[in-house]
Amino acid sequence: MSTVVDERLRRLRTELDDHSRLAERLGLDLERPLRSLHDGYPENAVALVGKLTEKLLKELWRHHDIAGDPSSKALNDLVKGCRPHIRSGNVLNALDDIRRLRNRSTHDGYDISEEDGLLAVRRLVDVLVWFTSTGSAALLGGEPQMAPEVARRSEFLAGLYVTLGYRQVKRFVLSADTVYQLFCRESGIRLEYVELLVSQDADDLRTVLSSGDGELLKTRLPKLTRFVVLDVDEPGHGDDKSGESDGSGGSGARALRQLLGTDVRIVPYGGFVDTIVQIDAHLAPLASALAPVESRRAVPAAMLRTDPLTGESGVERTGDAAELLVRLAQGSANVLVTGRPGSGKSTLLRSLVLDPGLRRFRFYFDLGLKPKDEPFPEYAARLLAPAMGPERSRAYDLFLFLIRSGMALCVLDAVDEGVEEASPAGFLRLFSDLAAVLSAESAVVMSSRVAFLADSPQIRQLLDSGAGRSEQLVEQMYANGVDPARVPHFHVVRLTEPDTTPLETRLTSALELEPGTSLAGVLGTHIARTLEEAGRPELEDRLPEAFGRAFLEDRTVFSLLDLHRWLGPGAFRDGLLDLDACVLAPLLRAAGPEQVAFVHTAYQELLAARYLADPAHREAAVDIAGGAFLTEQVRAFLAEVSAGASAGTDDCVLPAGAYLVGPAERLLIRRVERPVRFDRYAVTVARYRRFLEALEPDGTSRWDHPDQPAEFSHRPWTERLRYPDYYESSRYDDHPATCVSWWSAYAFAAFEGKRLPTSLEWEAAARGGDGRLFPWGDEVDGTRINCADAWVGKPVVTYQAWYRDFAGDAGRRASVTPVGARPGNRSPFGVTDMVGNCWEWTSTSLSDPGEAVICGGSYDNPMRATQTSGKGLYRKRGSSNAVGFRCVQDLTDDGDHGDHGDDGRDDEAEVTRK
Repeated sequence: MSTVVDERLRRLRTELDDHSRLAERLGLDLERPLRSLHDGYPENAVALVGKLTEKLLKELWRHHDIAGDPSSKALNDLVKGCRPHIRSGNVLNALDDIRRLRNRSTHDGYDISEEDGLLAVRRLVDVLVWFTSTGSAALLGGEPQMAPEVARRSEFLAGLYVTLGYRQVKRFVLSADTVYQLFCRESGIRLEYVELLVSQDADDLRTVLSSGDGELLKTRLPKLTRFVVLDVDEPGHGDDKSGESDGSGGSGARALRQLLGTDVRIVPYGGFVDTIVQIDAHLAPLASALAPVESRRAVPAAMLRTDPLTGESGVERTGDAAELLVRLAQGSANVLVTGRPGSGKSTLLRSLVLDPGLRRFRFYFDLGLKPKDEPFPEYAARLLAPAMGPERSRAYDLFLFLIRSGMALCVLDAVDEGVEEASPAGFLRLFSDLAAVLSAESAVVMSSRVAFLADSPQIRQLLDSGAGRSEQLVEQMYANGVDPARVPHFHVVRLTEPDTTPLETRLTSALELEPGTSLAGVLGTHIARTLEEAGRPELEDRLPEAFGRAFLEDRTVFSLLDLHRWLGPGAFRDGLLDLDACVLAPLLRAAGPEQVAFVHTAYQELLAARYLADPAHREAAVDIAGGAFLTEQVRAFLAEVSAGASAGTDDCVLPAGAYLVGPAERLLIRRVERPVRFDRYAVTVARYRRFLEALEPDGTSRWDHPDQPAEFSHRPWTERLRYPDYYESSRYDDHPATCVSWWSAYAFAAFEGKRLPTSLEWEAAARGGDGRLFPWGDEVDGTRINCADAWVGKPVVTYQAWYRDFAGDAGRRASVTPVGARPGNRSPFGVTDMVGNCWEWTSTSLSDPGEAVICGGSYDNPMRATQTSGKGLYRKRGSSNAVGFRCVQDLTDDGDHGDHGDDGRDDEAEVTRK
């Protein structure tokens, strides 16, 4: 063993000796891992550290009465179960490192080095330091002579200073109500000390100090900071801004002051953290931005709860969202507030965090202003540093400790705007980033728009309080590098305003608009009026090119120089490059030194929609590096501002061009390179029967795909058919051809001289140029679609509701219907019945060549899953009553886009010609 390693082992042995009390109580042999390392067996050292950590966590598990028996739990499960009850971020990281090393050491073929063994012991020391230094009763056991509340408070204060890099030097229990603690840390070549007396009884403290003639505090340590921390309700110790007692309250306080001297600060427990964190400085910008507080109407809300036994989601309603949030924030509850733009989420959260009666310490972060590539810990540390004074270098660790210990409220506004990538993977990474803030005691309130929650079943399942996670979701999380144990659950509070949002109501009144004016109309009018009043109405035409394009490039914060460059010097009055002098000032807010952002993201989203309304701009947006940043609100605005711009066509031709595609949480702009003509209807039984007549005796054809499996037949799988005579009886002639594999759909398309559409072509044809949710538009209309909701007779929202209401009797009755039965289910290009009824095969495969993408949803899916963005994967050999297909034909460049009769129900002339 090298001299360097031997020296490190000696240091670790010395540090482990400091935790002998804990080791003796739990029966831990802390020497064994060091002996294994010394003897050259680092893999044994890692395994032993894992066993010691298991013992620690089992004790912690029992102390907090965590559900389940810890005796049979593996290390991974113990870490997962105890995580919410550990306040220290450093301890959590140490446990993750130990778990990772332990897993590696048990994996065949992985060599454990001396460095791995040393790291494992080092991280075990980090865990022990926390519980020993804080005097935690969880592992050290309680001290019988200490009052429980005094023990809890002294443990919190010890944890506070350990978080700040101190170590505990001395700790004396002076009485049941009074504890003495001395902390020390290195600061360069100096040592800094903090001395605390914690008591909940001033008379007891005075008696204790008098018995020793005050000798306890007559130390001569350098850089000594002395505090006496008393119960916040103790008479004579007011909760003033300085944290000092004002001396009122009579002889008790005066006697303490005379006994202690002038170099000791008397601080109420509730205000002690004020000596480190200047919370008013942190909230000052928010307070000035919100004052005067706007009067607002009550916003009704619904809270999703999940029964822990059945897993079924239920809805609890309340009269006002503000009342519900206050009730939740007063306890230990993590809350996600959702609602569409302008629903009042930010106003609710800002009012919540500015309420001093709720909690003493409150932190607010607007993630809409967070740079997308900046991790949340760095963003939070940067914003908190000015309020932390000399402890700014440990700002995030201190914030984390306060939140996880339940001392503070954390408000995270607009989390959906803070994702690095607007995709399921991006949301998972962000939530994993935020998970470190959460504990069993924390109160974290987040806000987001409904779209990514309501339109993404995976994200909804992730966030619904207590919902079980599917294996598919867990696999996806692991594939994205996310530990499922670190992703939080929340109470989900949905703002349920039925008609207009508070933002719409306020602006409609201020602008004297007609009630019922849409959000796009209200915001557009506000922009126009602002520029008119500033005398620069001509600038409105330049805003989409400037701010709309910037939004697509994921830029929501701008410098004043950006505004000057984009809009010219006329955008500022009197030549002053200042926010107050900007003609757009009523629409902007300060976002940092010389930086601004819109007062509400919806303004910039409207400008992005106006930008995309120009087909040339959509083409340009396709080439934005990294892909254009799009939100569901941009898409909704685009659908509105594009309404009436094009009457649509009826020739079933999808023109070449750029189209919005993808689910709400990951909208994209993609280019269709060449025009194609779609079948108006899905391929029918009558059409497919003609193909069957052309097959070889063995069921194959000369139009087969070259990779088609051997001995594969295109004849329908009769045993799978819902109706055995489906392909024989004429009553099904106008029904979609189902129970058809991908190989058969490919061969049929070739038989007709066509092909299967790509998934991009299919979605573009269904959504049109404005990216609509349904082929007919954005409005929900159950009469136009064959889906589970139609068979049940009411909306099907959750899986439990689908299983309860549809999977039984309704599921037995439900089936596909004739392809022309719903003429209202029509895309802007005249293609009919693209969502619901049956899924449709496409030519697109992803990672597995044995699978292909299917689109549109079917009769047994809820309406929320049968949208134009609805996609799934199905094995190419698959045969289902819910999967059909339609074909497309490539068009030549001669402009021949006329209607060739691709009706889809009776193409006999077309087929004969082929």
